[in-house]
Amino acid sequence: MKAVFKTIVVTGAMSGLLAGFAGGAMAQDYPSLSLRMAHPLPETWPAAEWDGWWAEEVERRSGGKIQIEVFWAGQIGGLTEIKSLVSTGAVDMGVFAQAVHAEELPLTAVSAGLLNRVSATPAVADELAREMYATAPISEELAAQNLHVLKWTVPSTYTLQCNKPVNSTADLAGLRVRAVGGAYVPIWMETFGMVPTRVQATEVREGLTRGTLDCNFGPIEWATFSGFETAAPYWSDINTGSFTTFQLYVSKTAWDGFPQEVRDLMTEVAAEAMAKDQAALEGVAAKAVEAYKAAGGQIVNLSDMDALVAKSPDMISVWEERMTAAGMGEKIAPLVGPMREAQTSFQN
Repeated sequence: MKAVFKTIVVTGAMSGLLAGFAGGAMAQDYPSLSLRMAHPLPETWPAAEWDGWWAEEVERRSGGKIQIEVFWAGQIGGLTEIKSLVSTGAVDMGVFAQAVHAEELPLTAVSAGLLNRVSATPAVADELAREMYATAPISEELAAQNLHVLKWTVPSTYTLQCNKPVNSTADLAGLRVRAVGGAYVPIWMETFGMVPTRVQATEVREGLTRGTLDCNFGPIEWATFSGFETAAPYWSDINTGSFTTFQLYVSKTAWDGFPQEVRDLMTEVAAEAMAKDQAALEGVAAKAVEAYKAAGGQIVNLSDMDALVAKSPDMISVWEERMTAAGMGEKIAPLVGPMREAQTSFQN
């Protein structure tokens, strides 16, 4: 197990300058903290670098007083285990996909990014998540689970990478497609006859190779990182929406125990990390497209996009109906407006 932070060697006046200021506070004002972060993904996974950058930068700006050791690739907890590790305080913080825990986080998992064709671009999804996490219903839901959300990742739009071309909406029928956790993505898929198949992100390549999956459902940069081009060489241009994926959560007990200057520093650096991630995303996705094509992958344009749009269910309404039937109508009321505003991105 290794720490991800790097030792920064500086001398003289520059050393004093770096030690003197960090996030608007004097470095000597920060307490000495040694924290552990559980991460389910390899350090080299697309966008995971910004989680590592965040940990390194918090240490640097605190003058080395706040040290965060990142345990990559599930060293101390897999994708489905990290939420429990954070909420129970077994680790100080951890990265996990809230979509995997949709039953435990019914408001957070869905309204902050798990409904198809609500956010047409990563920028819209990022802003929707920011607005949603600040609402009382979601703050209360997370607090009840002893969680505080600090940063999140929004990759490029979710599309389909398949083992056969999807030329028309009719070609979707019968395809076994990787589905994200929760009930709502499968509903959208089943509308077109797809067969939603629950597979975690780290297991998709095996499913495509063995033939238990026909399509990956995800951003193109994940596809090229995982080498899906040979097993799924047909990339459909269907924009199914943009989603928040992996989130960095801190145990709320730990968060509330941090001095205000520590919370301010972590929040400031998290905002910068997300901004850098989003600024780099277009170039990352474009590079992935070129890599996909260079490896023999083909881009397949849907011939009847209007038919797909017309047939797509309004997933916000589906969610509203289900939540109201479950007696949560009042809780979701403050969340619907921002989601509807985000949904207009598909009309522009």
